[in-house]
Amino acid sequence: MKPNKMVHTWTTHQSQLKKLIKLILIAACCVMSGTVLSGDKGTTKKYDLAAMSSLPTWLSLIHHEKGTFTASSEVTSPSFFLAINGQTDPEAELKATIEAFTKTPTTQCRFPARKLWLNSVMPNVLFPVANCPEYQQYIQAFTVDSVSVVYASGYLGNPASMYGHVLLKFNASGKTELLDNTFSYGAMVPDSDNKLVYIYKGITGGYQGHFANQKYHHQNLAYNETELRDLWEYELRLPKEKVEFLLAHLWELENTSMTYYFFKQNCGYQLAKLLELVIDKPLLAPNKIWVMPFDLVMMLNKPDTEGYINKVIYHESRQEKLYNRFSQLNPNERHSAELIISLPSDETQRVIRSLNEEEAKRVIDTMYDYYAFLEVKNDGLSKVEIKKRKKLLAERFRLPAGTTNWKQADKSPPHEAQNTAMFQLSQRYNDSFGTGLSFRFRANYYDLLNINAARIPFSELSTFDLSLLYTTRDNKWSLREFTLFNVLNLNVSQTGLAEDNFYAWSLNAGYKPNSLSCTNCSDMYVGGFIGKSINLSEESAGYAALASELLFSDLSHGDAYIGPEIGAVLTIAPYWATSLKVGSGFNIKHIAKHKNYIKWEQRFFESRTFDLRTSVQYDEAFEYAINFSTYW
Repeated sequence: MKPNKMVHTWTTHQSQLKKLIKLILIAACCVMSGTVLSGDKGTTKKYDLAAMSSLPTWLSLIHHEKGTFTASSEVTSPSFFLAINGQTDPEAELKATIEAFTKTPTTQCRFPARKLWLNSVMPNVLFPVANCPEYQQYIQAFTVDSVSVVYASGYLGNPASMYGHVLLKFNASGKTELLDNTFSYGAMVPDSDNKLVYIYKGITGGYQGHFANQKYHHQNLAYNETELRDLWEYELRLPKEKVEFLLAHLWELENTSMTYYFFKQNCGYQLAKLLELVIDKPLLAPNKIWVMPFDLVMMLNKPDTEGYINKVIYHESRQEKLYNRFSQLNPNERHSAELIISLPSDETQRVIRSLNEEEAKRVIDTMYDYYAFLEVKNDGLSKVEIKKRKKLLAERFRLPAGTTNWKQADKSPPHEAQNTAMFQLSQRYNDSFGTGLSFRFRANYYDLLNINAARIPFSELSTFDLSLLYTTRDNKWSLREFTLFNVLNLNVSQTGLAEDNFYAWSLNAGYKPNSLSCTNCSDMYVGGFIGKSINLSEESAGYAALASELLFSDLSHGDAYIGPEIGAVLTIAPYWATSLKVGSGFNIKHIAKHKNYIKWEQRFFESRTFDLRTSVQYDEAFEYAINFSTYW
């Protein structure tokens, strides 16, 4: 063969080979493109993206919820969405996510939970590999063995905390619990906003909320130590891949905000929606248009969800630790504690050395808790108290090493309390208008006679409490009473030690009858009392207070009353509790005009879902009632 012919033949083959390689590359690209869209070797029919975009997990990942008139994501941060209309169109957001993961692989680093979910529902999809060093560092920092829901009991000193709080705790073995990571959802409130502004904006959606990551020692300091609130930890039984999925979605929510609403889109709501990603059960209480942190605890302990609870752990507050230890002291040890408080600091050493080794250790431990409690209560210790604490420390170093055995407090967990919303039907008899029926609805939360496991002892917190009355005489229904809010805290001291005392107080407002002798005489009111309480027994207390009340039918006319009030709450048995209050109010404008009042109420049965009550009241007429209440 001639050389020029050979060159021509080689050139022809080379050209054909290039065309063949080009065709192979084009075909490969087409196959890959078809795989990303459908995962079925180039076809686009295997995956129905419209159907996938309506799956619960996808809707939860983009926080898409149905509203009264429209449906959209609750996330307000534009950076959370990859589609222009992703906030309102789940399918568009799904398609944009798939496209972004394919064309810009680093997008997977921003949305690792979406990637995990797509891998599970589209197993044949081969997305390009993305290198995500920051996300890997985040995951490695969370060496997690389990996840817990932590419930902080209510705190009546702050409107933001009255109904409790819930947060997530990621538990890691091999290190102290205080270094565990937590995620908590809350409103971003400027320091300049006072409590009234907070209440208004919290109710009307004036704040943005977000998830914040903090070490558990921060939560322990804020709740157990500073606000003296108990923490209840519900450790969940979740597989490792579910825990990783939670962490991945929390990464997606970093720097993401949602509108915060005090009565619904709060910490309880957002944690419930988050946990529904890994617990295939509804965690929002049914038939309620409001959400409370306590509701999440109740929903996790339903018969169909309690299998997710591995164990319940009680973290007592500094105050409860003091109360628990003081209750275990013998009379001689208690007397020694009282002497240390009352005598000059130079006597501290003598008092401790008058005890045997075990007694001295127990008294020193208790006094340390006492001074830690005072440090929180009084925003610091006096010079004398600091000196006494130093002397106690010196005496403890003098004693042999070793810990003191204390019994764990026997406390009932929150989920054993009665549910928070109440319907009540009553049969009544009144000296003035005869027989009648009443219907009562209380949106939340609890009163003195409820089964109040893990709630503030001898306290009451109720809002939106409505009562309708039907009388046989008038043959019609009427609005009798509406309590906007009623907050009461007897603040009972359980040690009797100096400074372990607070004022008993209450504050309430709403619309109620100015007398029980009439059916159409209700006025608006604001009332309350301030006084002192006494611990009668472990579950019983009494109080004496100065009560006042302002009644007004409009802004230009009203009556103000002030006078003494005494009362008591007694738990006779778990299934039988009773409360009594007796008072006399003197009209400020006409001091000779006064009225006496009595209210005696009893609760029977021990159930989370119902009880039976009787009541006797007097306010210018006697009224007797039998009340059946149901809770949900």
